[in-house]
Amino acid sequence: MKKKLLSLVLVFAMMLTMVACGSKDGDSQAGKDTTPNGDTPAYVTAPITIDFWHTFGAGVYGEYIADAVQRFNDTNEYGITVNATYIGPYTTVRTSLTTSIGAADNPQVAILGMSDILASAGVLADMTPYAERDGYSTDRFYDGIQTSMYYEDQLTALPFIRSCLMYYYNVDMFAAAGYDAAPTTIEEMVEACKAVSAKYNNYGFEMLNEASFVQEYLVRSMGSEGILDENREGASCLEDGTMLKLLTDWSTWTEDGWCAVPKVTDSQNNMCKMLYSGEVASCIASSALLTTIIDNAKESGQNFEAVAVPGYDGSGSVGGGGDISVIAANNDEQQIAAAWEFVKFMMSDEEIAIRSEETGYLPTTEGAADLMGDLFAGDANMQRAYEARQTCADVEGSIERSEWQTQVEAAFSYVIQDGSMSPKEAIEYLEGLLPTVFY
Repeated sequence: MKKKLLSLVLVFAMMLTMVACGSKDGDSQAGKDTTPNGDTPAYVTAPITIDFWHTFGAGVYGEYIADAVQRFNDTNEYGITVNATYIGPYTTVRTSLTTSIGAADNPQVAILGMSDILASAGVLADMTPYAERDGYSTDRFYDGIQTSMYYEDQLTALPFIRSCLMYYYNVDMFAAAGYDAAPTTIEEMVEACKAVSAKYNNYGFEMLNEASFVQEYLVRSMGSEGILDENREGASCLEDGTMLKLLTDWSTWTEDGWCAVPKVTDSQNNMCKMLYSGEVASCIASSALLTTIIDNAKESGQNFEAVAVPGYDGSGSVGGGGDISVIAANNDEQQIAAAWEFVKFMMSDEEIAIRSEETGYLPTTEGAADLMGDLFAGDANMQRAYEARQTCADVEGSIERSEWQTQVEAAFSYVIQDGSMSPKEAIEYLEGLLPTVFY
């Protein structure tokens, strides 16, 4: 992957050279009005340090964040220093932010999942004045990912990372079992995975308990609205039979022995390890894992490809990912101004392209995709992921979805992982919870 970055590095180097030429002598702000003018926000007027909380842990993700922050610290014209801290997954960041805001000890920038939850609490900055001042166009981002950017007409988030679901399958195992192409429907997937499992005495398939991602797409592929209705006032999938159908099928697959049951803890890493060892022949997972799964499987002697997910009556794939936001709570004008400069840098086409190449997340603008043209031309898996992302919209985050997702995943676990409920009992259990979540 490093070799493929050459064209991006050259473009980025030219950009850094222009910045350096203007900032070397400390006069880069010449000609700029650094004081507020009416509704126009001020620029950063003195060196300042800000904190950035993120969700990128070890491996290629952590390496990317460290490199990106260093690029910004070395080249920004204002003397801004960003301190980056890995906090954990989205839920941990959201909880930690809530606590730190209450203690007036919060960061200035954060990566968030379901940013609407914090936007509704009034703690995120409206970046609209900064974007308008700097001519930063939000129209650059693809239509399907713009839903999470605004809260009540305020620009409170930008799409930092985006992914969609892909079907990863062991090409050699499927071919040996008589299947030279990936399945395109759930019916085809079941048939092929049973055959692979019988031939290799392994699991033909596994999927994780991720209600607003994996199960969301499967329910949608049956024609339902997903696990949560668009009006956020109920879950019609409980009434139309689609969730019962999904849960019944999933339970049957695991009971028949050809579908692996996801682990309760560290389920994603466990599933990946089983893919690399040949214990699992296929799975449904995020395109963000594309580089990790394909490369690590190859090192272990397994030949995997990533293709569009099969569905019941069509793909129905959904997208997801994290947003980058400026935290207004407890931060002054200069801290917010500095945070915007960092956000703007991280959301440039050049940086989006580098982030996509190094981590496997998908580009969110055409400009970034154009910079990645050589990669797409030479990597069929990445090209298929990019094409799949263009046909699906993000799942819209909300307090209602967050609460309901927790309940749905708990109900699924009662059926799939500990067997304490039948699919029908799980649906009845969720129906009983509806009044407490939505009314």
